[in-house]
Amino acid sequence: MNSRSYISFALNSHEQSILANAARISPQVRGPTIGPNAADLDALTEGLNGMAIGGSTGKSPKEQEEEESNDIEPMPRITTNIKEYIEDIARIRKVQSLEKQRKDAVQKEVRARLSRQRMQQSELDAIYEDAQKNLQRKLALLGEEAERRVKQALEEQEKLNEIQEEKMREAMLANSKRVDSQQMKLKQFREKQKMNVCIEALQRGQEKFVKCFETFARTLMSIEKAQLPNYMALNEKAKPMMTTYEQTIKSIAAGNITEGAVKVIDGLVEEFQKLQQELEGKIAADAKEAAEKVIQQEVPKAPKEKPSVDQVDTVHNVQGLNQFISPEGQKQYIKVMDLLIGYTKDIEPLTKDESLKKFRFNCQKAINIPVNAISGVSAAHLKDKYDKLACLLSGNTAPCGDEQINAGAHPLGKKFCMVLLAKKFVNQGDTMVASNPKAAYPIAAVIVALWQKFPDFGDLFLAHAYRECPYLVPYFIPQFEGQSTEEYYRALGYKTTNDTQEPQDMYLKRMSGIARLYAAIFITKPRMGETQSNPHCLKNGWMWLCNVLNMDPLPDICATVLLEVLQIVGDEMIRVYGRQFLKLIFVIHNQYLPKLKLVDEGGPRVRLEVLLAKVMKEGKFDQPEGVLHPNFW
Repeated sequence: MNSRSYISFALNSHEQSILANAARISPQVRGPTIGPNAADLDALTEGLNGMAIGGSTGKSPKEQEEEESNDIEPMPRITTNIKEYIEDIARIRKVQSLEKQRKDAVQKEVRARLSRQRMQQSELDAIYEDAQKNLQRKLALLGEEAERRVKQALEEQEKLNEIQEEKMREAMLANSKRVDSQQMKLKQFREKQKMNVCIEALQRGQEKFVKCFETFARTLMSIEKAQLPNYMALNEKAKPMMTTYEQTIKSIAAGNITEGAVKVIDGLVEEFQKLQQELEGKIAADAKEAAEKVIQQEVPKAPKEKPSVDQVDTVHNVQGLNQFISPEGQKQYIKVMDLLIGYTKDIEPLTKDESLKKFRFNCQKAINIPVNAISGVSAAHLKDKYDKLACLLSGNTAPCGDEQINAGAHPLGKKFCMVLLAKKFVNQGDTMVASNPKAAYPIAAVIVALWQKFPDFGDLFLAHAYRECPYLVPYFIPQFEGQSTEEYYRALGYKTTNDTQEPQDMYLKRMSGIARLYAAIFITKPRMGETQSNPHCLKNGWMWLCNVLNMDPLPDICATVLLEVLQIVGDEMIRVYGRQFLKLIFVIHNQYLPKLKLVDEGGPRVRLEVLLAKVMKEGKFDQPEGVLHPNFW
């Protein structure tokens, strides 16, 4: 089977018709028949129709077939159906129409997209153009601003140059004036140089005069008003000096600075110093006379025979000891010592009974615990310690830790506790107060409160204090004939351990602690609501000072005790006795201190001298630290 017969066999009639038509029009088609570049199908269709009717070429079908057979390979003849052909052509046209619509739609979309792109590009071009314009405008503004600043800077620089030129001109002018001024000053300096010595001398003289005047005025102010008429003559002497001084100062202020003015001021200073010495001498004489009126006593000779131990302890039958103890002090000393001796004898059965050892220990514990805890931390704390001790001395049950102790459980228990408590307080002076001066005031407050309620307790406290420190009487115990040094020092209050006497500094420290506690009692105020006054108040301190000043001073101990007492009672003494006490201080400074210097060169004497000098200058004492304020408890 050849190729044509095979094709005819494989294709159906419809397909064969289509292929036949395609072969027939193939010579007429030049280029694509579908797509955007397709040939004009309408012209092609008309040509095909002409060919179908045989009038297009002017040839017969047979001739055309022969021509075709000459051009293409012979193939089997296909039956032609014009209706089907027309239908095919219609279908092709429809396809071409749809393709054209699709092509038009695509072209339309493409044109729309191109239009939108052109619009966007136009907008971008407009934005770019605006940006360029803005940039150019900003650059122009920046250029103008830079030009303005440069211009301003140039103007400022020109102004600065003008100012500098002006300053240079002024400096040159000032320099010229300065040269002229220096020449003038050089001339004046030579004149003032002569006055400098006078000015310095006048300044020193003025300072001395003012100091002398202030000292004189302060001394006059310390005198009581009732005695001021006695000093008016001295005041009248000072008036013309002041007038002369004021006139001289006015003359100096007017520029009359001469050597004559210097001599006038120096002369006034010398006159005021002499007047001040005259005033102090008169005050000293008056103070001495007043002190002699307060305390008058004889100065008999010392005893020749050695008294017994009891006589030394109680000062019984001590005629001839008035130079060592005042009559008032002797009376007080005998009274309290007799009381202590009586109490000591009364409680001997209790102290010697071994079966009562635990009772004595409990009483001692009931005393030691609250006494050791006394402090000014608060009013409630202080009252608690006082209540416990007062309860014990009253014979009532007193708490002591977890125990309850009743001194009244034994007939002699209250007396035993009273003696023990008085001695304990004195021991607090030479231990606690000696190391902590502020502790003196709360301890003294409890002592005074108990003294008010139990008068014998106060006298027993004095007895133990006088025995430990006889200088509180004051009693300057002499060494009797035949008395050993050890016995003498024991009588003075020295302690001996293993046959070794304590060092002097330890002794002075203990004595100072007891003296502090004793002086704190003088200034202690009664408790709130207490109607009784202090049984050992400030007047006892005044008497003690007067008695000390009427006896010759002893080395170390007198300066120590006097210093401690004055530091504590000085402020209160000035408040109560005023200028009268300052006179007494004047006597101590001008009369007692020189005698003390003859026998004492130690540190206490130096500290006493510094204190007195400070008081003489300022006219007052500092308030001691730690004092309980009134109505503290």
